[in-house]
Amino acid sequence: MIGAGLGAAAGWLASRAYAARAIRRRRLGRGRESTGVVSNSALRAADAAADLPPGARLDVLARLLANRASDKVGLPAMVLLRDVNGGPIKVVAISDGQDPRLIGRDVKPDSWAGRVVTDGLPVVAPEEETVLGKSAGDRRRPPRGGVGVPIRGPGHVEGAVLALGKPAEPSGNVVSKLDTLVVRFAPVLVPAHAVAIAENKANTDELTGLANRRSFTAAMGTGDAAYSAMIMLDLDHFKRVNDTLGHAAGDTALRHLARLLRAALRGGDVPARIGGEEFAVWLPGADLALGVEVAERLRVLVEQHPFHFGGASYPLTVSCGVSACPVPIPAPENLLATADAALYQAKRGGRNRVVATGGKGG
Repeated sequence: MIGAGLGAAAGWLASRAYAARAIRRRRLGRGRESTGVVSNSALRAADAAADLPPGARLDVLARLLANRASDKVGLPAMVLLRDVNGGPIKVVAISDGQDPRLIGRDVKPDSWAGRVVTDGLPVVAPEEETVLGKSAGDRRRPPRGGVGVPIRGPGHVEGAVLALGKPAEPSGNVVSKLDTLVVRFAPVLVPAHAVAIAENKANTDELTGLANRRSFTAAMGTGDAAYSAMIMLDLDHFKRVNDTLGHAAGDTALRHLARLLRAALRGGDVPARIGGEEFAVWLPGADLALGVEVAERLRVLVEQHPFHFGGASYPLTVSCGVSACPVPIPAPENLLATADAALYQAKRGGRNRVVATGGKGG
C-alpha cells in the first residue's frame, strides 16, 4: 500500500510538472527552451485536471475528452492515440452520437488527422478532405474536414483531438479551445495511456497481437462461459515450416493465421495464441453446432489463403477441435481441455479437419 501510494504521488507530481512544461512550451513557441520559473498560472492550469475522474481508465478519459471537445466547439469530436513514436495511430474515442464503428479504426499517417500526430502541429482541413484517409473496402461515408490539435506526451506526440466538419467560428478560435482542453486533460490522460500500454503488453501475445493465455482465461471469467463454444486450432506440420524455411518463416505463418482470425470473427469473439502453434477462439453465446460451423469456416479460410515469405507462397492448413457448454460439457472450466482433446482427434484423423467433442466433425 505504501509503495502504491508513493507511486501515485510521484505520478501526479510528474503529470503536474508535465502540464506546466507544456504550457511553457506553448508560450515560448515551438523549438525554444525556457530557463525561467514556472508561473503560478501554469500550475493552476495543471491543477485544473483535478476535476477529471481520478484513476479513470483510458477509454473513459478519452470519451470524456471527445464529448467536452464536442460541447466546446459545437462539432462532433474524436480522440486519436499512438503507443510509440512512429507506431500505428488509432481512433480510441468519439463523441456521443457518432458511428461507434470508428473506434479502433487505423488512421493513415498521411491523412490530415494523421498529420496532426506525425507533425505535432494543429491542422485545419477543408470540408472535402477525408479525415482518417481512405480505407479499402469500407463503404461507410467517411468524416471530412475539421480542426485538430496534438496531444503531447513527455517523449513523443501521443495523439490528437479532432473537431469534425466546418466550424461556425474562426478556425483559430477552435484551435485555441481544443488546445486548452488538451492542456487540462494531458496530466491525467497521458499517465492513463501509459497504464493501458503496460496492461496491453501484459495481456497480449507479442508475436501475433492476439490475446495471450492469461487474458484469454480472464475474458472467459468476465463473460458467460456457461453458454459458449470453444475452438482449439493447431497449424498442421508447423515444425516442417520451421525446419525447411526457418523460424522467421514460422513467425510469418503465425502472424498470418492471427490476421485471418481477426478478420473472420465477430466483435465479441476472443481469439488467442495459447502457445507455440496452438490458437484458441472463444465464442460467447454459441452452441456446439455454431462452434463447428465457425471452425469449418476458419479451416477453409486458412486453406484458401497461403502465407507469403521470401517472395513465394506457401500453403497452410489447420486442425480444429470444438467444444461447447452446457451441451455437451456442463462445466465451463472444462471447455478448453475438451476442445483440446477434440483437436487431438482431428490431428490423429489426418489433419486439416474439424472434430467436435464426442467425435463428430468433418
